[in-house]
Amino acid sequence: MDGRLVKTLSVLLTVFISACAAGPTPSNSGRSDSDSSAASRGPKTLTVALQREPSTFEGFNGQGGSGGGAGDLREMVHNHLTTSDPLDNQHAQLAAELPAVDKGTWQVFADGTMEMSWKLRPGVKWHDGTPFTSADLAFSLQLHKDPALAHAYARQSRVMESATMPDPLTFVVRWSQIDVRALEARALTPMPKHLLEELYQGDKDAFVNSPLFTTEFVGLGPYRLVNWDRGSQLEMVRYDDYFQGRPPFDRVIARIIPDPSAMIANILSESVDVVLPPSVEIDAALDLKRRWEGTGNVVRAEPIPRFVYLELQFRPETARPTNGLTSLAVRQALLHAIDREEIASVMTGGMGPVADSWIRPDDPMRRDIETVIPKFPYDRNRPAQLFAQAGWSPGPGGILVHSQTGERFEMELWNNPQTSDKTAAVLMDSWRAVGVDPKLYIIPPARSEDREHTTQHPGPLLTGTFLDQFLDRYDGRDISAASNRWSGRNRAAYLNPQADALLQRLQTVVDPRERLPLIREHVQIMMTELAYMPLYWEPRAILQLKSVRGDIHPYNSGWNAFTWDKQ
Repeated sequence: MDGRLVKTLSVLLTVFISACAAGPTPSNSGRSDSDSSAASRGPKTLTVALQREPSTFEGFNGQGGSGGGAGDLREMVHNHLTTSDPLDNQHAQLAAELPAVDKGTWQVFADGTMEMSWKLRPGVKWHDGTPFTSADLAFSLQLHKDPALAHAYARQSRVMESATMPDPLTFVVRWSQIDVRALEARALTPMPKHLLEELYQGDKDAFVNSPLFTTEFVGLGPYRLVNWDRGSQLEMVRYDDYFQGRPPFDRVIARIIPDPSAMIANILSESVDVVLPPSVEIDAALDLKRRWEGTGNVVRAEPIPRFVYLELQFRPETARPTNGLTSLAVRQALLHAIDREEIASVMTGGMGPVADSWIRPDDPMRRDIETVIPKFPYDRNRPAQLFAQAGWSPGPGGILVHSQTGERFEMELWNNPQTSDKTAAVLMDSWRAVGVDPKLYIIPPARSEDREHTTQHPGPLLTGTFLDQFLDRYDGRDISAASNRWSGRNRAAYLNPQADALLQRLQTVVDPRERLPLIREHVQIMMTELAYMPLYWEPRAILQLKSVRGDIHPYNSGWNAFTWDKQ
């Protein structure tokens, strides 16, 4: 890399960072004027409803963040160097500012490495009153680089080569390669060194299972966890020394309500103030919106950058039936058998479009990529032809039988408890119609975070993911296995060296003009091989009483949780 290229890349990085920094920043302006009047009204409580209980806060169970899907709640009790708004722009949070090339805090070197200097906000304290310093970040990086600990950010931590602490409020990270997602700083999730270091050094099993990741969690957010009644609710109280000022609520209650109908009943009776996603299905949300018309209560339903898809199984020793999912012709037949238009209409009320890849319909680069995306339209006749190519033909009762092994085409569809049973029902009917004998297995909620268990699905796994996490799930360097305690993000065990090489380049190329052909080729490879089966883009809804004040978005809703208030 010569000097001119380094200079060009630096300019592009500056543009990239400026774009990330765009957008509104949460503000607590004017809070001091209302403090005295708020006190005169007595304690102010916000009650939110969650469908799924967190498994941990920032624990090392392979999930990252609030394992269990309660990421919006995480922002209330813990903060990070940066936070993402609903447009996926990064904003400084615990960091005083975002590292930037033009300020010399993001440096790119001729050998393809880089260095980022994080300046921390002064006066930030853990919930036990201990100052937050660069030593906590150094400890966090040590944990995330430990191969014996399961976490979700292995890819990023691998290329974070080393770090130094020039002073308590400065943390400098040396990267072995450029990473376009470096501002997310996920492998630098702050960890309280003063509470965890001794336990980590003495007993890693005890460390992983420590209540300091659950019921005794100590964070850096606006609200402090004081009680966690498993299966029922979490209670948080205002943290008066919060670095952004006095939080609006005296108390925040997060109630665990698995049943969507019960969620609606609770907000109708005003027993809860806000229902956070994922929660009620979109048709129920739209029905409630009609019922609430003119009341001032809010139902905000919008598509989000999350799509529902079928994760396949590429381990021959695990995939069943034999000669099933491991055959491209079979994968093509199964996808042609699905009426994705019907599923999208039924599941999203017409608000979520059909997915043909991980490229969103409204993505600005879609028109430059769409022509290389293979199409697998619903076709009643094509599946039989493809099954025959793979050696499957109708047997007794119309069930497919393999010509060489005599095995019936019995296939388990695993359903993640986060995903609607209605989608699974439509899939089952679609496959029965073409000679498959499908069985439904719904992963028990208690095992939904068990990565060893979920990795062993013998047939398709109905699941969903946000775009910023999707490609990690198909990185051949991160296959889930016993050797990494099943923490690898690639549960499907999909492996393609050409796709991996493209993915590795995408992690280092910043210029959109250079990224486009890489993305185009990667999308084409994955969809030609049917590494996964895309179904539809998911809309989500926020239910909010009119008394609640705050710009609460269905996606990344907790990013500005500190600004929420209530009359």
